[in-house]
Amino acid sequence: MKQIRITLFVMLLILVTQPLQAQFSVGLLGNLSSSNISGDAPPKTKYSGRTGFGHGVILDYKVTDDVTLSLQPMFLPKGTTISYDLPSYKEERDSVDAKFSYITIPLMVKVNATKVVYVTSGFDIGFLQSATATMINVDGEKDITDKIQSTDISVNFGVGFTFKVSSFNLFFEGRYSQGLYNTSNFPDKNENNIPSDFKNTGMQLLFGALYNF
Repeated sequence: MKQIRITLFVMLLILVTQPLQAQFSVGLLGNLSSSNISGDAPPKTKYSGRTGFGHGVILDYKVTDDVTLSLQPMFLPKGTTISYDLPSYKEERDSVDAKFSYITIPLMVKVNATKVVYVTSGFDIGFLQSATATMINVDGEKDITDKIQSTDISVNFGVGFTFKVSSFNLFFEGRYSQGLYNTSNFPDKNENNIPSDFKNTGMQLLFGALYNF
């Protein structure tokens, strides 16, 4: 948490000391994500990813010709499918489908490597909106919102491509996200067979357009 505060302070300092060089851009983004959880899986189980689509807005603040601060609030689905090794089957069988939805606020720094390619990293704080678990072929969907931490903090790394078209910048970005803290509130043993210690993780493909002011 101390490292996050230091990073946010440095970003704020840049905003305050470089106002005359700045250029704002605003736009919309889409996010195709493959999410999963990391941590110790229960015995004879494995995690597999879930694919979902998110969307949001983006505000870029160009500090210098090569450095940009980017605020990207968005809706983002996360979760996993837990598969069990059952004696009567040769392969693991999907048994629990866990779905989480967040409003996340990534704060990223983008640094140009070339006129087209940039690298980016930053932190992401997410606020849980809903969480459900479905026992496949057993019963219906259950609300487990109270069993998941209400906030989730992640660190992000990515590489992107941007193309200027008139007053707009079109961009595509691949991003890896790794949760920093345990997001589970489940006890060690629970009826949903969801682990008591895990972190959200995933790969994301972002795309969108920015209007330059």
